[in-house]
Amino acid sequence: MYTETRDWITTNWDRDITLRDWWARMNDACLSFPRWPTEWFGRNASQSDQSAILKAFSDADVIGAPTGLGVLMGAPITMTYGTPEQQQRWMPALATGVEGWCQLFSEPGAGSDLASASCRAERDGDEWVINGQKVWTSGALDSTRGMLVARTDIDQPKHKGLTYFIIDLEQPGIEIRPIKQMNGMAHFNEVFFTDARVSDADRVSGVNNGWAITTATLGFERSGLSEGAGGGIHVSAGTQAGLLDRSVGELVAKSKKARSHPDEYGGVFSTLLEIAKTRTLTPSQRNRMVSLYMNEQIAGYTRLRMSAAAKSGKETGAVASTMKLHWTNGLKISRDLGVELLGAEGMLVGQDLPAEGTVQHFFLSMPSASIAGGSDEVQHNIIGERALGLPKDMSLDPNTAFKDIPRN
Repeated sequence: MYTETRDWITTNWDRDITLRDWWARMNDACLSFPRWPTEWFGRNASQSDQSAILKAFSDADVIGAPTGLGVLMGAPITMTYGTPEQQQRWMPALATGVEGWCQLFSEPGAGSDLASASCRAERDGDEWVINGQKVWTSGALDSTRGMLVARTDIDQPKHKGLTYFIIDLEQPGIEIRPIKQMNGMAHFNEVFFTDARVSDADRVSGVNNGWAITTATLGFERSGLSEGAGGGIHVSAGTQAGLLDRSVGELVAKSKKARSHPDEYGGVFSTLLEIAKTRTLTPSQRNRMVSLYMNEQIAGYTRLRMSAAAKSGKETGAVASTMKLHWTNGLKISRDLGVELLGAEGMLVGQDLPAEGTVQHFFLSMPSASIAGGSDEVQHNIIGERALGLPKDMSLDPNTAFKDIPRN
């Protein structure tokens, strides 16, 4: 697959075409998401074939498949739980990068305990009226739609009164406010709903069955975060990002110029390895570099386990949680080791520093990694309960109507 893909790239790559056209070409060749089913622009590819395709795009240093939560979570949810009509409407736009989606789950009073979500959805004919607030929403400003879990029945226990929708964000009644982070970025957002509307045709699965779809979404998120975005240069999907009609050559040049911060967590191990080669490491530092390498190898084998389980129709929730913990554990070691290797320079910022300040930027970005995709504590609970068979944490309200649960 590697040679075949490199030959295809050589024939089709044109720096003057738009990103929209490039992603359309990739999709027509079924090279954007090779693990997807053939009926949805994929190849049913094996893990080894996918790895070969991704490596071909990376080695060619061209733009890879669309990235974002739409393809990470929205597409597998649509393929697995969506109606045929929903699949026909949403899958082409996700596969070609025309739409970017965000995840509208967490709330000020419902973070790790997501089932306590209180954002309301009330039926009004063929539509639902949405009122409430979401927070820590990644990429909301660049998204066309959002995966929304909302409370539809306050007389049901908290896990049973939720419903899952795909909501259009480009409408009155939705206000998005960026949250400024200490690394200078504003990746997260608050989202406020005031009589916003979503069609019942955009409801995924049954009314009050949203918790099952929510947990499935989180499983896709954890495994996807751990696997990384894939081969080639990463570019965000969606018309809101404003990149679809720019030339791929321009976007590649821009990416290379800003590559010192490819994303909040990307390229950390390779960066540390290059810095380590210029230093005399202590035994402790060498041990931690080896630990990082071992962590990556374990993550690779865990990814293969997940792939095999998914192909055989088995539940991957606990394995996905293990994968996510491998990811965050490696990032924590990288965070501490990076500034230690830099010494006094680790306290400075700027592109005139080693690795153009990537290590310091990563240090300021790292705290959110242990929270994004479900906190580390939640992952440990999932592994304990689903993999090890340990008893669940005591809950005083599993059968209590949501309206009767005391809240601040």
